[in-house]
Amino acid sequence: MNRVLFIDHVDRILGGAQVNLLELLPELLGEPSLRVACACAPAGPLGQRLRELGVEQFPHQLPAAAGALRVVGRGFSPLGMLRAHVALREAQRGLEKTLAAFQPAVVISIPNKDHFCAAAACRRAGVPSVWWVNDIVSAQFFSRLVRAAFLFRAKRSAAQVVVVSDFARRALLDQGLPAAKVRTIHNGIPLARYARTPPGHLHRLLKLAPDEPLAGIVGRFTPWKGQDFFLRLAARWVRKNSHGHFVLVGQAFNDEQAFETDLKQFVATHGLGARVHFVPFQAAAAAVFSDLSLLLHCSTSPEPFGRVIVEAMAAGTPVIAARDGGVPEIITDGVDGLLASPGDLESYLAALCKLWAAPPNPALAAAAHRTVAERFSIARVKMEFLKLLADVNAAA
Repeated sequence: MNRVLFIDHVDRILGGAQVNLLELLPELLGEPSLRVACACAPAGPLGQRLRELGVEQFPHQLPAAAGALRVVGRGFSPLGMLRAHVALREAQRGLEKTLAAFQPAVVISIPNKDHFCAAAACRRAGVPSVWWVNDIVSAQFFSRLVRAAFLFRAKRSAAQVVVVSDFARRALLDQGLPAAKVRTIHNGIPLARYARTPPGHLHRLLKLAPDEPLAGIVGRFTPWKGQDFFLRLAARWVRKNSHGHFVLVGQAFNDEQAFETDLKQFVATHGLGARVHFVPFQAAAAAVFSDLSLLLHCSTSPEPFGRVIVEAMAAGTPVIAARDGGVPEIITDGVDGLLASPGDLESYLAALCKLWAAPPNPALAAAAHRTVAERFSIARVKMEFLKLLADVNAAA
């Protein structure tokens, strides 16, 4: 039996990477030739969800010094880096014990910090280390030092680096990672989970008339996701149009609470409270997408993939998305969605007018659903991961 160990230390939230894992694992658990386990924080939301799925678990958490080091989009002190290095060595020793107990044929790490300690543990155990990278490793997101460390370790220790878009793959190839080491596996979703439901969930929550058009942005509140741009777009629309409401579904985490406060202050300052609404994360994702007239994807930096776009398309909800990163690998402009220039209000307003100044376009929604069914199902992701495991085992 082929044993596969996934590693993910995240202990506070379920981000897109963790949701991807949670949706893939039930597919892999059904394979009689596989035995799947996960090293994770048992008390965190990921550990809790894994228990519900019946996934075998091993405890894995990063010491505080490693957890405190934020390497995306910011600088950090050499002392902080040294402390994090020592902490990762401690986590590595814990993983070495897990590898000895579980005896995996392949290890797949998910968060970036886990790639480093997993690769070192795998090297000592003689086990192939696969890095499932959900970011774009480029100068726009990571410092030169972090990128250099990532590339050095990946060249030396990763059997394969899996990325979620061809855009993310090109970023690694441009920086010198060998093409044979990097493969794209686009994200996918379980279609039944995001099937369209009867509309009304958000309208009832917000006490709006059921025929009121509703544009939404869904996801974690963080500057590069563009919730502030969404509000500027809403302000422009509201000044000239008497119809249409705008809703931000999600919240901020960690040290980005001030950004959420700024968003709410913008709404109050500009008198948008009657037309712009904040809604916390909703467990019933399909109900949210099904009640939106359209989803606005407003990321101002390149998106590694754009999972929320696929979720909305699966529910048959029209999408206006930023033409950057992995997004054009999902949407064909004018066929199954609309693309707009990132950060360009006029471009987004023009697309919004196409959808709200004319009768609904059922062909667009139907094409969106068909695109997801044909190209972005979790069944396709499962087959590509099985091929990955076979290739890695054959090369070991």
